[in-house]
Amino acid sequence: MAATPINLNSPVQYLKGVGPRRAELLKKLGMETVRDLLFYFPQRYEDRANIKTISQIVVDELATVRGVVKSAAATQMARSRKKVFEVAFADKTGVLRGTWFKFPEQAYVKRFAIGSEWIISGKVTLNRFRGSKVMVHPDTEELDADNGETGGANSLNLGRITPVYGLTEGFSQKALRQVMNAAMDYVEALEDFVPGELNVKYRIPPFVESVKFTHWPPNGVSVQDLSEFKTRHQKKLIFNEFFLMQAGLALKRGTVRKAVPECAMRVDVELLQKIYALLPFPLTGAQSRVLEEIAKDLAGDKPMNRLLQGDVGSGKTAVALACALMTARNRRQTAIMAPTEILASQHYRNMTRLLSDTKVKIELVTSGSEGKQRALERIASGESHIVVGTQALIQEGVAFHNLGLAVIDEQHRFGVRQRAELIKRGIHTHTLIMTATPIPRTLAMTLYGDLDVSVIDEMPPGRAGITTRIFDPSVRRAALELIRAEVKKGRQAYIIYPLVEESEKLELKAATAMFESLSEEDLAGLRLGLTHGRMKSAEKDEVMGRFARGEIDALVSTTVIEVGIDNPNATVMMIEHADRFGLSQLHQLRGRVGRGAHQSHCLLMAECHRGAPGWDRLKVMEKHLDGFKIAEEDLARRGAGDFFGVKQSGLPEFKIGDIVRDHAILAEARRAAFHIVEEDPHLSKPENRKLSGALKESWKDRFELGDIG
Repeated sequence: MAATPINLNSPVQYLKGVGPRRAELLKKLGMETVRDLLFYFPQRYEDRANIKTISQIVVDELATVRGVVKSAAATQMARSRKKVFEVAFADKTGVLRGTWFKFPEQAYVKRFAIGSEWIISGKVTLNRFRGSKVMVHPDTEELDADNGETGGANSLNLGRITPVYGLTEGFSQKALRQVMNAAMDYVEALEDFVPGELNVKYRIPPFVESVKFTHWPPNGVSVQDLSEFKTRHQKKLIFNEFFLMQAGLALKRGTVRKAVPECAMRVDVELLQKIYALLPFPLTGAQSRVLEEIAKDLAGDKPMNRLLQGDVGSGKTAVALACALMTARNRRQTAIMAPTEILASQHYRNMTRLLSDTKVKIELVTSGSEGKQRALERIASGESHIVVGTQALIQEGVAFHNLGLAVIDEQHRFGVRQRAELIKRGIHTHTLIMTATPIPRTLAMTLYGDLDVSVIDEMPPGRAGITTRIFDPSVRRAALELIRAEVKKGRQAYIIYPLVEESEKLELKAATAMFESLSEEDLAGLRLGLTHGRMKSAEKDEVMGRFARGEIDALVSTTVIEVGIDNPNATVMMIEHADRFGLSQLHQLRGRVGRGAHQSHCLLMAECHRGAPGWDRLKVMEKHLDGFKIAEEDLARRGAGDFFGVKQSGLPEFKIGDIVRDHAILAEARRAAFHIVEEDPHLSKPENRKLSGALKESWKDRFELGDIG
């Protein structure tokens, strides 16, 4: 039977050296086709081309040596009585011992024949009893007796700069390198989708050559540059990856922003002034500027697609309310989707209070809201003007009469599909995405590259400052006394824990257990309340209501209060295990205080000691109140993938690019991609056909692109 012809889209199991069992393991790493293999790049590199003498190698460093077998035998360890296999390799300068704990004894005795010559590579350790240098489970290859070259002159593992890949259990580096080498037979079939003029403009090396180089760099290249992804060939692959994504964003922006006269609203100075008069407080200059930007979008003939960024407490909700009023005046509805029932309920209460003297009708839709069926009928008939809710807004049975504006609060807590689903509930719907998580520019280009951006960079007047201090366990008593002192002044406090209940795996204080402990001991005599994500909505609302009315002195909580809770009388935020939180999350929590006229305090309780990495991160919180500066630090420290703490943020998984490390390439790729799409909106020119095909294959579902090419 003839062998199945292999191409880039062939399943990996048909590749030489793979088969069904290994194919299942490769699938765990995200590789199902030959193409997937070629785009699974090394995480780092080791210089095994630099062969040293045994006397030159240093303990705790990776090294490669050449030696002759002087002895090879299984021996019994004195303490554990377990067998180990030891091989003594020697050169003219000394002896190195290779040690294996799992081994087939007869096969190893035969393999490491006395007098045979080997290349040995691994981390050097020291046997303190013998005083000898040791490598545990080193990589080894026998030298060919005829030519003295490793493995017959073409080793994939030794005597060269060696790629190191991410692995899954059951697959070794040696095995994966063999598979990668087999995949290289098909690398010439790869096509470069970047138009040739850009490769010339940026002096970019050929695509196929760059793929080969990145998997198998030639000896003599700087291993440091390779491991830091600084070589021109790696930069070519990074550029391609970013360019493809940005081209998709540019196309999506063009699709969303097509002229649709029906979406235009009547927004004039007179209407804006009437709306300003309804608000119980004057807007800041930044709020007014942003509102005018949004009003211009709403009055235009293209659906708005705008991101509104603003630090905690900057007044984004007031802007959203003003936008909803503009929409209502145009006899269209607004949907405001919040990530939690607590926040949705708070938005609903605040808006109902502010608009109590108007004819604007507001509806609350959550999984636990009462009178839901009647509310859905009012929404469907158009009787309700503003609908506030959670993900319940996109469930079956929710139908809008005429949805004109979709406001998505804290978008990173929703999936991309959820955002799209809400927008689809209307026709030609304007979209406003709000976030209190300051997003660094590089991340905004990636997550929200298809959006226009407005920033509220000014805080409302009349708010006192926040002092932030780190406390180690030895001064915990001082932090608790500060809470008592503030409560004595008539103020309130939050006490935050990372877990609901105790965890055996993580030795962290849990909210439920510490609520009891604080009530009986450290804060005995104060009125304490408890809230967390596992409580029913009605229970949480009841506790939050008591806290808002001043019936609770200190609220013990998990991070359920991270977003949007507003109590101007709360002046203390005490965060337990603060060193376990990300900086951006700490900043969000801190934003729950300092919302009134009284001096506020954020107490960061650290379990680590001064000088530890966790302590150094908390120093950033002491130093900065500016959320954007904190976000930049957080992104640099944690990386983009973990910035939001959720996998559903919509952040694409890059094969080789890193938006923090490669921010300059990202910016260049964005400029190039947007220019191409502006010049050729449907990518129909011959030079852009490959780009069109690559987008259809890789990004069409993510960006929901229409016909291109």
